[in-house]
Amino acid sequence: MTPFARALCVLSILSLWCLSPSVQAEPRTLHYATAVAPTDRPNNQARRWWAEQIKARTNGEIEIEIHWMQSLVKYPDTAQAVSSGLADIAGMTPDYTAARFPLWALSQTEVGPGDHYISAEAWRRMMANTPALQEELRRNNMAFMSVYSTGPRVLISNTRPYLTPADFEGDRVRLTPRSVQAAQRADWDVTPINLTFTDIYSAMDRGTLNGAQSAAYLVPLFKHHEVATHIVETGNGQSMILEAMNLDTWNSLTPKQQRVFSEVNRELEVRMAEAGLEELEQARKMIRNNREFPTEYHILDAEQQAQWEAGYLPVERAFAERTSKRSPQAASVFERFQERLKEVASEVREDGYPWERNEVADR
Repeated sequence: MTPFARALCVLSILSLWCLSPSVQAEPRTLHYATAVAPTDRPNNQARRWWAEQIKARTNGEIEIEIHWMQSLVKYPDTAQAVSSGLADIAGMTPDYTAARFPLWALSQTEVGPGDHYISAEAWRRMMANTPALQEELRRNNMAFMSVYSTGPRVLISNTRPYLTPADFEGDRVRLTPRSVQAAQRADWDVTPINLTFTDIYSAMDRGTLNGAQSAAYLVPLFKHHEVATHIVETGNGQSMILEAMNLDTWNSLTPKQQRVFSEVNRELEVRMAEAGLEELEQARKMIRNNREFPTEYHILDAEQQAQWEAGYLPVERAFAERTSKRSPQAASVFERFQERLKEVASEVREDGYPWERNEVADR
């Protein structure tokens, strides 16, 4: 082959290489576990937006696969699954993880406004300014993603509405651990039942359970209005959902990918709060207007709320003091959380929610 022919071949190969589409690496899939069903409710819309934004802002390098309805892991086992890497990302509740996360368990209270945004923003500020909370995650091989609130407590029942503790009248009720302690301390006439949240429906349907603590948005989601005749919105208390990523997974991300997660997670927190408040109103309307399963929906007044808080506040403080034996900052964390709740509530009263101020991100 002549030198000219060889040069022509090289040029031809280079031309073909330049014209061929660029080869891209396969996107990395991270597995997100959740117990909820894949409905189109506002909360899930926010979650799908999050997954889409992660993919878009990483230029397709990271994809999130959402595993709905406990299909990847049972909800009580979520913390272990994230710690071990079985799930890359998941939301967890203190109901099942207090032993692993004693300080984070203080985010779940029976006092406070219960507002989705106020609760989440107050705890986010705690996470940002309390190194011990971050260390608690690291000990469990996790990295913080975001936090959101389930909103105000509700008490569902199939006997009578639980407007005050005196209305229990010996009923068998699934209560949070702190509520059980309040019942014992204040001598409420109630029989606490230890039961996983997903079993409430069947137990009330069989008649082995008279009532349970829940959150308003979970009532239609888990169809609790089908087995309850009364729902009482107490207006206080909340369960905080902590979103965390397996620490090994987090450390394997590039700095740019980590920045994307941090930015999108912050936006997600605000979107989840807005979605939670929207779902609360949707739940109220659905329950009140449901003719197939008529259920009375009650909202407590200030005097009734005060009766519950009188029983709960001493227990909350005692719980923080006991937790201080394992985590010395516990009492301080609890009191500062109560201060942050008041701080954010005041901001909302004066200025409204972030989405009302067109400040969805970067507060």
